[in-house]
Amino acid sequence: MPRLYVSLTTCLVLLVPALALTSPVGGPAVLYLAGLISLAALAGNAVKHYEPMDFRAMWPMSLALLLPLVCLVATFAVRGVWSNSELEKLLRFALAVPVLWLLLRAPQRWLKHVQWSILAGAVAGSVLLIVTLKTVGRGGMIDVGGRYNAVSFANITLLLGMMTLLSLGWGACTRWPRAEMAVKLGAATLTVYATWVSETRSSWMLLPIVALIFMLGLRDWNRKHKVYCALGVIAVLAISAATIWTYSTRMQDIAKDLQGFSTSANRDTSFGTRLQLWQASIMMFEKSPIVGVGPSKFRDELLELESKGVVTRQVIEGYGEPHNDLLAALSGYGLLGLISILTLYLLPAAIFFRRLASDDRVIRVGAQLGLLFCLGFCAFSLTEMMFRNMRSVPNYSLIVVTLIALTTPRLPRPPRAVAADQAPVSRPG
Repeated sequence: MPRLYVSLTTCLVLLVPALALTSPVGGPAVLYLAGLISLAALAGNAVKHYEPMDFRAMWPMSLALLLPLVCLVATFAVRGVWSNSELEKLLRFALAVPVLWLLLRAPQRWLKHVQWSILAGAVAGSVLLIVTLKTVGRGGMIDVGGRYNAVSFANITLLLGMMTLLSLGWGACTRWPRAEMAVKLGAATLTVYATWVSETRSSWMLLPIVALIFMLGLRDWNRKHKVYCALGVIAVLAISAATIWTYSTRMQDIAKDLQGFSTSANRDTSFGTRLQLWQASIMMFEKSPIVGVGPSKFRDELLELESKGVVTRQVIEGYGEPHNDLLAALSGYGLLGLISILTLYLLPAAIFFRRLASDDRVIRVGAQLGLLFCLGFCAFSLTEMMFRNMRSVPNYSLIVVTLIALTTPRLPRPPRAVAADQAPVSRPG
């Protein structure tokens, strides 16, 4: 395989974490360019036979990335519901498959540089979040950087920060180990502060996931030290939870929102609106449990449910999705959709979990980053549409396939055959 294909694609893909929160077009542009290069490489390999067309290492991720597209086709075949925007969004997942094929041919030392792009994304996201919130407010986030709302922006910022923290497990990767550690710790701390400033509640779900993955990575510790570490982590989490609940007014508002929803006094609070949307999504699923009603029909179904008193007029006017990726898949594509979204999150997570047992430190820490990324997105999807727009799809799919390629064990290269004219000549004794 010509090295140019691999090096170009790797350079492009490594930019994605840094562009995720800073550019609305960076991720899609990288996906299309990298996908085009990868398809050209596949075509060239089919003609020139540079190497065997072996796809065995790719089939689990191929299944995860192609299944959402299958759901769209199934819903169209049964209910005749079609959406061009959904087709483009799901094709972006599929386009990551040939990119993965090419990344599996990239050296691990190249792919390991993803840590610097993650660090850059964490710092840039934190700065954008803090400056925008302090000058414009939460509503201004949709107009800066990657153009996410404040919740999604804070979620991804904290996720990149915690991935930077876990990357310390690789040890020093530069000639300045102390400065490197200080920069990474500073970046992680900055993302925590930025998330606090954003007053986003769902982002803090990531902390117990980070703690669990950190504990799973302590393979060389004895049982006694692991117990002490676990007790310390539990104490830190408990103190963090108490602090967040005590000093965050938005966290305390959850109890008020629940009370308002149950008494019907005020159902249009932040949390109350989500509960209405989630209830409506379940009712849509019950209407078409196998293939769903189609994502493009969600607002039409809400209008029908308003007449039954399930949702309020404010929900109809302000929302066209359920604020939950799992319920969006369930209502839009039925059980097939739920299986596809869970596969998208949990199948790569299972791969990363198995690779935590590797003796290779690069693979082991890379698997921690991948597991955190997948489980973090899955957790955030419970209260927010992380795939609301098409911009987030390339960010998720390309970062996942990069970490899959990074943590895939490389087979040792066979020794080069010595040419006849270069063979050592024995000297007569």
